[in-house]
Amino acid sequence: MNQTLAATVLVVIAIILVEVQRLGVGKDLFIGAVRSFIQLMAVGYVLQYIFNLEKLPYQILLLLIMVVIASFTAKGRAKELPGAFFISFIAILTGATFTLGLMLLLRLISTEPNYLIPLGGMVIGNTMNGTALVLMRVSEGMKDKRNEIEALLALGASPRYASSRVLKSSVRAALLPFINTMKIVGLIQLPGAMTGMMIAGASPIEATRVQIMVMYMISASVTMGTMIASLLSYRAFFNKAHQLVELP
Repeated sequence: MNQTLAATVLVVIAIILVEVQRLGVGKDLFIGAVRSFIQLMAVGYVLQYIFNLEKLPYQILLLLIMVVIASFTAKGRAKELPGAFFISFIAILTGATFTLGLMLLLRLISTEPNYLIPLGGMVIGNTMNGTALVLMRVSEGMKDKRNEIEALLALGASPRYASSRVLKSSVRAALLPFINTMKIVGLIQLPGAMTGMMIAGASPIEATRVQIMVMYMISASVTMGTMIASLLSYRAFFNKAHQLVELP
């Protein structure tokens, strides 16, 4: 705790700097620092309780809560899209469940809470980012390409075919940030799982192996989640007569 309190000096310095420069974000920075402290401390105590229980159902429940929170967060990026929460929930849950389930089935990860919960959190968090981005891109693309889509519909194309260019470009845009991260991982900064393991005393080689596994898990979950989100989201832009509708 002494280390944590000492580190707050850095936040105070940051707040002083933005206030001196009158950037107008000093209050937000302060609120962010306080919220992060409270949230992380609360999560720490919850995780400690679950770790002590060592029961899989409680771990699954916590992961489901993470998925729900992630879905609400992703929904915020596409507020005008009907059913954005449901779409996000299905996409994130499917991507994370498939990835974690397969790794458990192959016995590449353990059901121990100190493995399953952190790995699940990283997978869910990254899938949330991809899902949020694809929902935003689909919403923007369907508006920007409205004339093109209506022309294809007039020629007899199905709603899915008429929307295919928007969906593909949206998924591509959602995947690019993670793909770029994979390309430079380890060159500019050390990723979270690897850093955490080395701080905990693991050898760099062991930490590297785990990080590679984590990156591949995330890549599968994000890809699956963004594709599912795109295929579910475009339907909201069409009525039962396959006509393009205007969303608020």
